[in-house]
Amino acid sequence: MTDLISPALVAIDADLGADREAVIRSLAGLVVESGRASDLDGLVADALAREAKADTGLPGGLAIPHCRSTAVTEPTLAAARLSNPVDFGAGDGPADLVFLIAAPDGADAAHMTLLTALARSLVRDEFVAALRAAPNAEAFVALVDEAIDPPAEPATPSATTAATASA
Repeated sequence: MTDLISPALVAIDADLGADREAVIRSLAGLVVESGRASDLDGLVADALAREAKADTGLPGGLAIPHCRSTAVTEPTLAAARLSNPVDFGAGDGPADLVFLIAAPDGADAAHMTLLTALARSLVRDEFVAALRAAPNAEAFVALVDEAIDPPAEPATPSATTAATASA
């Protein structure tokens, strides 16, 4: 399990408000409550400032608001499966799966690595369907962990190792 997300950072089938600001504020609240950020208003302001530059809604009912913030003490991923989808600017409609990436100011590499890994996973229909079907926050976290930090592929013995072992 990664240290980026935990069940305490996930809201399942929740109504977090009618607009993106309310959803971001709710997810930022989970980040602060978990001790991963020191200032709710600062984190919300930084996330909304980033949101003002470009919409973070993606096709298929997804949104990935994200920011780097001096309020954040460790890279964090908070998520919600919304009972009432909210518009994050995607052309095909509102989002029901929202992921807030909160990275410490200056953690550009960690922020981009997480954003890239999550975005790559969210283009897979089976992954998104599994998130929508997850029965609880623990199952949701397990799916996300697997996607953003997959287990290493088992090493295959080389021909030399195999030949040595059979000799």
